[in-house]
Amino acid sequence: MGLFDFLGGNKDPQKNIDRIKRRLMDQYRQTHERYEAMDDLAKLGTPASLEAMLERFTLRVSGPTVDEEEKDYCYHQISKWGKVAEAPLRQFIATRDAVYFPLKALREIAGEDAAVEALLHAIEDCDPGYHEALERLREIVSNLRDFQHDRVRGALVGLLTSRSNEIRFYALDGLATYPGEQVAPHFAERMLDPDESMRVKSLAFELALEHQVPLGPWADALPAMIPPNYTLGDDGLLQRA
Repeated sequence: MGLFDFLGGNKDPQKNIDRIKRRLMDQYRQTHERYEAMDDLAKLGTPASLEAMLERFTLRVSGPTVDEEEKDYCYHQISKWGKVAEAPLRQFIATRDAVYFPLKALREIAGEDAAVEALLHAIEDCDPGYHEALERLREIVSNLRDFQHDRVRGALVGLLTSRSNEIRFYALDGLATYPGEQVAPHFAERMLDPDESMRVKSLAFELALEHQVPLGPWADALPAMIPPNYTLGDDGLLQRA
């Protein structure tokens, strides 16, 4: 440190942010030190300090309760920034993992449509053939399930053709939250597809039973595919055998 810095002169703002960020991202520090780091970054009030705060969502510290409480605090701090935080939040969601709390902040600041748009944009560059992209896509799809939105339903339907069994599994689970008559064709398609995995098919049958998805139009084709622990009633609904 030079004498001019020591006397409080023109310090490099980014160096100060980086110094605080190191405290924030040190999982071995006391939790109160990370809270103080979040407060210090919030006081700076710059886009760069906000970007540093967002990194806290990518860190996991020991103790799930402690980790969750710190992330929740970070989310509340970021939400106070209002519209100033919107662009950094969108950028983070588009490129990074751990989108749950940033998405929650964006939803609070800019509304549900903005949050949905950010998630759907994030899906575009996710290739489930690569492990890192699969992990990111899994989290995005998991967060999509929190929205009841026509565009989300369309995206989940599109993901039923993913080459990843796991993504199809999550997409089907998300579709189960929509009215049965809207998603019945997609459930039937998974059940009848000879190339579909048993894991996804098993989920399709169980969710169709739980959510009373009407399968009457496929009554002729389905009986040969229905596992022995289910039957298809005259009303087109699955029942326990």
